Amino acid sequence: MTSSQFTRRDAIAALLTAAVPAAFAQDAYPSRPVRFVNWSNPGGNLDIVGRILADSASRKWGQAVITDNRVGASGIIATDYVAKQPADGYTVLITSSTGQLTNALVRLKLPFDPVKDFEPVSLLVAGNVALMANANAPYNNLRELVEYAKKSGKPLSYGTPGTGTSAHLYGEALRKQAGIALTHVPYKTGELGAVNDIIGGNLDLTLISQGNAKTQSEGGRVKLIAISGPQRSKALPQVATFEEQGFHGFGLAGWIAAYVPAATPKPIVEKIAATFRETLRQPDIAARLDNLGYEVIGSTPEELRSFYQQEYRRFTELVKNAGIVPE
Repeated sequence: MTSSQFTRRDAIAALLTAAVPAAFAQDAYPSRPVRFVNWSNPGGNLDIVGRILADSASRKWGQAVITDNRVGASGIIATDYVAKQPADGYTVLITSSTGQLTNALVRLKLPFDPVKDFEPVSLLVAGNVALMANANAPYNNLRELVEYAKKSGKPLSYGTPGTGTSAHLYGEALRKQAGIALTHVPYKTGELGAVNDIIGGNLDLTLISQGNAKTQSEGGRVKLIAISGPQRSKALPQVATFEEQGFHGFGLAGWIAAYVPAATPKPIVEKIAATFRETLRQPDIAARLDNLGYEVIGSTPEELRSFYQQEYRRFTELVKNAGIVPE
């Protein structure tokens, strides 16, 4: 055996040996508890979807999956936390179009880059937002709402989970199209904080995710005035869309997706995505999410990457049309 043959053989063997631990580590993932981080209050839409996925993943992986609610700042706190975690698949962000997209369009400075600091995992579900009022409000549709607002001579307040959220964009679009005075009230306590003030009579309106809108409307203490989307929701067929009521550009649905820190190994990303797809395709889980008003998707990482690029362009136009200046 020549020295060159020996050197070449040893080099190949060394490369194969070095590759074994990394491959083994990825195959063994997860070997310890995994954390699913979201920025919703317990019981909110992100929380519900995250807990469904966490429960299924825990059973499939044989490891504990912890739901970590880091509420506040329209998702910036939770997103920044995940961006700074090790790229090993043990911290997964369950977020929405607000946290991962609109923040990038309405904030001049973020402590993270929503594209460069993350690997897309899966587009999980999509839904719409509903305009909600107290059950005793003197209007039942957008025409009556506009008439009331113009006659009252004072601004109506509308609550959202925060500046730059999808709800905020829709509220500003409604204000502009209707030609009425609306005052934005951002809530650090998220959607449910605004709902509580609607019920208590301390807030006129709120724009709330379709899932939460359905749940809250069943109690009889609130009413739904309109819903976004190209057609009526299967979950809320009695609620007319903005489009039906003469208001345009409200067809853009919100969405929930999963991300991990940038540079997370591709086999781990693929494993998480595959687990999510399998979970969302289970008939009982799909039915539960459908009942909450969500369209189940469960995309691949590549599909989410492409979808995000398309949505970025669409949200850019929505922000511009709403007249929102980045702060």
